[in-house]
Amino acid sequence: MQEYGIKASDRLICFGQLLGMCDQISFSLGQAGYSVYKYVPYGPVEEVLPYLSRRTMENKGILAKVKKEKRLLRAELKRRILNFEWFYRPPQPNILSSK
Repeated sequence: MQEYGIKASDRLICFGQLLGMCDQISFSLGQAGYSVYKYVPYGPVEEVLPYLSRRTMENKGILAKVKKEKRLLRAELKRRILNFEWFYRPPQPNILSSK
C-alpha cells in the first residue's frame, strides 16, 4: 500500500475474509485503519456445506494455520499484558519523507 501511495484513509481498498480465517491479519489491518469485513455464510446446510467444503479444499493446511494463529494470538496477548499495551497502535508512515 505504501509503495503505491494508498493510505488507509483513502478507502480505496477493502479487505474481506471468511470469519475465523487469519483473524490476526484482518485485526492488524483494521487497527491500521483499513476497511476490513468478515463474512459468515448462512442458509440451508445443503447449500452452505458445499461452499465451506470448497474453502477447506482451497486451504488444505488450515489446521496447521489455525494452530499457528492460536500460538501467535497467545504470544501477542501475553506481550500486551506484560507490557500494559491494551491496544495495538501501528506506526504511522512518514508521508513527508522522500524515497
